[in-house]
Amino acid sequence: MANDQQQSGNEPQQLPPPVPPAMPKHGATRRRLAKAGLGAAGVLWTLESHATLSKTGFVCESPSAYESAGLNSNIATEQRCRPLSPTMWCFIQSGWPCNKTKRFAEVFSCNERRFATTYYRDSLLAVMKASYDRDKIGCHLAAAYLNVISDRVPVLDVPTLKRMWSELKVSGHFKVDANTYWSVTEVRNYLVSIHGR
Repeated sequence: MANDQQQSGNEPQQLPPPVPPAMPKHGATRRRLAKAGLGAAGVLWTLESHATLSKTGFVCESPSAYESAGLNSNIATEQRCRPLSPTMWCFIQSGWPCNKTKRFAEVFSCNERRFATTYYRDSLLAVMKASYDRDKIGCHLAAAYLNVISDRVPVLDVPTLKRMWSELKVSGHFKVDANTYWSVTEVRNYLVSIHGR
């Protein structure tokens, strides 16, 4: 009894520390990415918009986010993308962000002899319709360029598109990050995922 009085006296009872609620899965992912450093900031920024994806059905991703999506399929970027496909650019009569006669070579360096009668000579419009563009990489780079300069696709920029073309024509691969290289087909598929066929 003396023992009971000692424990139940005026001493406050010590309660176990409160257990915080379990962190939701997306919160844990955000924390892990935040610890990864500034390089993950773009992916971190995109997590919040995931819930919106189910409403819009459209995903617009930068090359690094597209690659990162393989690590966690819940990571995606929903932004204000309103891209036009190469087919749509070919059919619209007005509303081009540049002159329809602008040559592909004015944007993408292609003064090599092998391009003299194709990409170098032709307009962006002609390249999007060209049968010589076997892999359709010129077609999709031209459409991506038009989408970027008309502010339809905020996740790409002209320097990145130029680098894609330059690296593909020299090595056949585009360096996405330190450990990832895309083939012509993978770059084309990425561009198609943004603006369609």
